[in-house]
Amino acid sequence: MGLSAGAGGNISLRCGTRVFIKASGRSLYDLCEEDVVVLGEDGEVLSGTGSPSKEVRFHLGIYKNMPEIGGVAHYHAPHCTAFAVRGMPIPLVTINAKRYFSKMPVVPELPDGSHELADAVVEAFRDREVRLILLSGHGIVSIGCTLTEAHLLAESAEEAARIAFFSRLISFSS
Repeated sequence: MGLSAGAGGNISLRCGTRVFIKASGRSLYDLCEEDVVVLGEDGEVLSGTGSPSKEVRFHLGIYKNMPEIGGVAHYHAPHCTAFAVRGMPIPLVTINAKRYFSKMPVVPELPDGSHELADAVVEAFRDREVRLILLSGHGIVSIGCTLTEAHLLAESAEEAARIAFFSRLISFSS
């Protein structure tokens, strides 16, 4: 879908007290059962090969602080990330964008996989109106009651960013 390239980005879902997360270094393109690590609520590895994604801290932090959330998606979506690199929220130029993204905080650039990034991500989602955040210089994180919902929000954000970008390039003449 063009939301991440190579092994970039990660997804997780919560099922009861278990969290299923993409293993580090695995591609989302052909993700299969062997590419998923199963964790307990506190991050202990219950099954799977490889290490959980280096962003596991913010996934677990979101689940700990938001019991209604069942899915988290983190992508390096190029159009969204272009706005994030500039430290700008995506301009909400379409009806759908306005409907889905009333608030879209931009988290300052912090080292990927760090405790600082995890803390900033969790803090950004404390506002229950926030469903998607931009990570400055990095990408996006979206949340949902299900992983499908989180993914669809990310797709919608990328579409909104693409339309906002192209709409700024169009010059109308009278």
